Amino acid sequence: MDSVKRIAINTVSLSIAEIVVKVAQFIIFVYVARQLGNSIFGRFNFAYSFSLIAVIFADIGINYMIVREVSRKKELLNKFISNSLLIKIVLGIIVFILTVIILKTLNYPTETRVLVYLLLLYMFFRSNTELLFSVFKAFERMHYEALIKSLGIVFILVFGILSLIFVKNIIVLGFLYVLTEFLVFLVTLAVVMTKFVKIKLEVDFLFIKKIISLATPFSLAVVFAGIYFYIDTIMLSIMKGDVPVGIYSASYNITLALLFIPGMYTSAIYPILSSDYEKFRNKVILIYERSFKYLYILGLPISLGLFIIARNIILFIYDQNYSSSIIALKILSWFILFKFLSYLTGIVLSSINKQKFRMYSQGAAALLNLILNLILIPKYSFIGAGIATLISEMVLFAFTFAFVSKHFYAFNVFKILYKPLIASVIMSIVIIFLKINMFVIIIIGAIVYFSILFLLRTFDEKDYLLVKRLITAK
Repeated sequence: MDSVKRIAINTVSLSIAEIVVKVAQFIIFVYVARQLGNSIFGRFNFAYSFSLIAVIFADIGINYMIVREVSRKKELLNKFISNSLLIKIVLGIIVFILTVIILKTLNYPTETRVLVYLLLLYMFFRSNTELLFSVFKAFERMHYEALIKSLGIVFILVFGILSLIFVKNIIVLGFLYVLTEFLVFLVTLAVVMTKFVKIKLEVDFLFIKKIISLATPFSLAVVFAGIYFYIDTIMLSIMKGDVPVGIYSASYNITLALLFIPGMYTSAIYPILSSDYEKFRNKVILIYERSFKYLYILGLPISLGLFIIARNIILFIYDQNYSSSIIALKILSWFILFKFLSYLTGIVLSSINKQKFRMYSQGAAALLNLILNLILIPKYSFIGAGIATLISEMVLFAFTFAFVSKHFYAFNVFKILYKPLIASVIMSIVIIFLKINMFVIIIIGAIVYFSILFLLRTFDEKDYLLVKRLITAK
């Protein structure tokens, strides 16, 4: 019973923390956009994206590898942590020097360079904090991670908004990010050393070589994912400047904020799918097929609804200065549907030991995204970046879904598609003609959509049984 209770506490606490972080981060970005204008907002998004990709090369997948290895070999905890920190510090210095050279070569203004340096330092501290979080994961005490994460982002939210209101200087916000994450790192280190293990410097060059070797498969996947999600912002900045980045980011951040839904869902089902899928193949097949159905049922109306009320959303969250973001949001709204589904197919590939194909698919999608951005951004600016993102995601989903269908399980997808599609069309007809408050439109749309789903008998006994099992699972 204790272990069940601990798992429940870990799952709930991390889920709540993830929601707190996503919501707080989104609010901060919105405040930057509203208080400082689309040019500085674009500069901030470029700096954030650039530093996020840069720090990946200082991390090289170590954080993901450490969670797995420390969970298996707790006796090597100190050796893993101390040597990993050393690797990260050395690589961090190299990455910082390269960043300085790249930004000077590209002739970015001083304020942009300083902002990138600050956010890179913030990302570096965050990466090392995540390394220490692996200790909590290894000992199944993730509530520490949840609490520290939540307090850190709330601190940035409160003081960040105050600085934006009274100081209105993006560099001050950058300093605040660095200071907060440095304090978070120190607090995490203190908790680790008082509650779990006294970390001592234990340099072992052979062990460092082993860490790099173990981390390499993870590093490629992380690099591909980072490039895939953020390269468009960087390329848009280089080719078109800060204002188009600000306009594009206003819509892109909305879509990213909504991805916590499939992220949390797939995290919840991953342990079940990762069990011996040959031994429990029928159970895994049932969960995969039904999960596809549920994510499609959620993703389709969200995409369609965003497309229809994009104007209302942009003008409510931002202001008239971001009206150009409406067309970008209409394009990116369809990215959400395919991303909901590719989250699932990606998790299934990992569960059936086809991680390599998942990595290759991500790499191909990242390369396609880069090529499309090179072709489309010069002519179509942020609209081209949105089209590139949508096409790349459609291709990624097509690759992974086809592979899962061929090598694991294929089902009649059209049987799943048509009822939610009918409900979505009826919902769309209703909300198109509504000229009332945006939130009332969303509520009415949701009621209409799910009412039609139930009238069409979209959910059967297997659905109700599966939900009951998930709720009562021990």
